[in-house]
Order: sequence, then structure tokens, then C-alpha cells
Amino acid sequence: MRRKNTTSEMMKGYISESLLILMQSIPYSDISICQIAEKAGVNRSTYYRHFTSKESIIKYYYQNLLSEFRQYYLELKTTVKLEHYLECMFSFFLNHKKYLLLLHQHKLSYLLLDSLNVTFTENIRNKESENLFSIYYHVGGIFNNFNLWFDFKMEQTPEKMAKISMKSLPDNFYPMLIEKQ
Repeated sequence: MRRKNTTSEMMKGYISESLLILMQSIPYSDISICQIAEKAGVNRSTYYRHFTSKESIIKYYYQNLLSEFRQYYLELKTTVKLEHYLECMFSFFLNHKKYLLLLHQHKLSYLLLDSLNVTFTENIRNKESENLFSIYYHVGGIFNNFNLWFDFKMEQTPEKMAKISMKSLPDNFYPMLIEKQ
């Protein structure tokens, strides 16, 4: 089945989902571009118009997940309290447990770090090196918390993960996915 009348974002979504579905039964390294395109119902040329590699699909998945979280959190219209923010973030990721653990099982969690770095710096006005070093340092901690949570099969509750994360954050830290007011 070939897809017609679709947007670029829809195509990326079909391709991303197809790779994740294939990974449930085929090792990541054995999956071909042809298999992904066929499963997504697109031509190889459509695949290459949107992605350069299988890794770029995974990065797209992570970036899209973080964008969805940001939109979800903004729609809550709640005051920015860091512990609540972190709890919402872990809860949101828990809703995507199946694919997050699948990616972790295939040793692809490391690509989440790139997406976190991009996401946490895209709305930052002050891109001086000292500020970027600080952001990357804290993003590394967030990434490692996620990675360890994945190692534990995401068994800890979002509330527990938020409390653990709060213990290690510096004073005056704010959620960087949400612009500082």
C-alpha cells in the first residue's frame, strides 16, 4: 500500500513507527532500508528524502517525543514547579515504555542524549560557552537518569524518579524545556 496525500511529518512518523515495529522481531543491525520503506508504505526515495540513516530515524523519534512532551506540559497550564515538571516528564516517558525499552534493548539509548542536547538548547537565548557547558552538564545527568531507569525496566514510579532527580539538582535550576519566565 503506497501512501498519498500525506505531509512530511506524517511520512516521518510512518517511517519511524515502521522501524520500531520491525525492531520488535528483527535485530536493528539486520533491518534494511527496503524493509523500513516497505513496512511504512513509502518508496525508498521518500525514505531518503526524510532520513539519511536508521540512526536519523531514531533521533527523529526521540526529538518528536521530547516535542510532544513539551507541548503536553505547556497545555497543562500549570505553574512551573520543578518536581511536578519532572514527575510529568517521567510519566510521559512511561507512557512510551514499550518503544523506549525496545530502543534501550537494541543499545540505541545513546541517541537520546543528542536529542536532549538539541531540545534543551533550542530555546536558550544565551548561547555563551559557559552557559552551554552548564546546560550540557545537567542534560548529561538527565540522560543518565533515564538510561539507568531504562536499565531497571522503568519499574520506579514517576514520583520516585522525580524525587531522586530533585536530590541531585543545583539550587535555582529550572526546566529547560520550558522557557524561564
